[in-house]
Amino acid sequence: MTAQTDNPGIITAATTDARFTANDTEMLRAEQAYQAFENDLAEQLANIEADHPGYHHYRYRVDPIGHDPYVLIAILSAVQPNFRVDSPEIQQLLAELRRPRRQYTLTINKVIADEYVDEFTGVDIDAIEPKYLDLHVKFTNYDLYCVVDSVLTHQQLCAYAGYIRDNGGRPDLFPVDRYPHAVTVTPPQSYRVSSQLLSKYPILAAELAVAEQYIGYPYVWSGHDPETSFDCSGYISYILDQLGLEYRNNINGKLVHLPVAGSRVHGVYYDGIYDKCTPVDDTEKQPGDLVFFTGTFDASYRSVNLSHVGIYVGDDTFLACSAPLGVRYQAYDDLDERGRPWRSLLYGYGRLTDLSRRYDAKAEDNRQC
Repeated sequence: MTAQTDNPGIITAATTDARFTANDTEMLRAEQAYQAFENDLAEQLANIEADHPGYHHYRYRVDPIGHDPYVLIAILSAVQPNFRVDSPEIQQLLAELRRPRRQYTLTINKVIADEYVDEFTGVDIDAIEPKYLDLHVKFTNYDLYCVVDSVLTHQQLCAYAGYIRDNGGRPDLFPVDRYPHAVTVTPPQSYRVSSQLLSKYPILAAELAVAEQYIGYPYVWSGHDPETSFDCSGYISYILDQLGLEYRNNINGKLVHLPVAGSRVHGVYYDGIYDKCTPVDDTEKQPGDLVFFTGTFDASYRSVNLSHVGIYVGDDTFLACSAPLGVRYQAYDDLDERGRPWRSLLYGYGRLTDLSRRYDAKAEDNRQC
C-alpha cells in the first residue's frame, strides 16, 4: 500500500522527487553564511578564558559545532524555493536561525568553588572575586533539524519534508569530504516480518499495516502526519490514531500529541506515550510492544528520561522514525546518529494497555462466535 497525500501537486513528505531549484551559487552562499556564524561561535568559545580572566576553575560542557547543510537548504527552500540569500525574507530567516536557543545556546554561570563555599555562604556572587569562583560554560547544539517547527508554517514544514527526503535530489551539492556533517540519504534496507509472526501477534499486524506505509519518510521534528512526516513520537501517535487511540494532552486549551514520556508543565503533569503503557520485563517482551530508548538527546526534564520510541518486531529489531534516517527498520546493533549502538541506549519495553484490552476483547468475541 502506498501512502497518499491530500494535496496533489504540492510538495509534502510523500513527494519522492522534490528537487532544490535555487541557483547553486545561492545555496553555497547560504551555507557559507551559516558556517561564518558557526566560526564566530567557535571563536567565542575559544576566547572564554581571555574574555573572563582570573577564575579558579573553568568547567566546560560543550557540544560539537556543526550542522547538516541539506537541512539548511531545505529550510530556506521551503520558505522560498528559488531563494536568493540577499532577499529580505531569507535574511530575516537566517537571522532567526542564528538567535540563541534556536540551534545553539551558550550559557556562562559563576559558581563558588567547592573549597570556598563555607567562606562565602550567603554572599552575593557578584561581590566575590573571580579567583574564588568557578566559571561554568555550557554550549548546547540542538541540531538544526530541531528548529524547523518553530520557524516554518505547516505548509512550509510539508515542503521541508519533501526536500529533505532525498536531499533535494542533489547528492553532489555537499560532498561529505568537504561537508562532514552532511547526511547521506540511503534507501532503507528491506526487512520483512514473517506472516507467521503477524498471525501470532495481531497487535503487531495491526500496527504494521499502518506503519509500513511510511517506510522511507524523513525524520521531521514535531511532525505527526503523512504530509509533514514524523518524529519518533509523532510516528507512534499517528499509528495509534489510525488504530483508534487518539491520545492528546490539553495544554492551555490546545490539544497536542504526546511526547515519548510525560513531564510537568507549570506544575501540571502531562502524560507521554510511556505513561500509556504497562512496563514489560525484557524476558516477557513480545512483538507489538513499544521499545523505549534513552540518551539520544537530553530528556532529563521528563519524569522518565526517555527520548526515543519504536515498535518492537522481534529479533532485536524495531521500526521507528529516527533522526536523521527517517522511518525504517533498525537492529539493536545498528548505530544512532552519534555512532552508538541502539542496544546501549535501550531502556525497556511497554505494552499499550488500551490496545491490549481492545484486541483481547476481539479475541474473546471470536471465541464466542
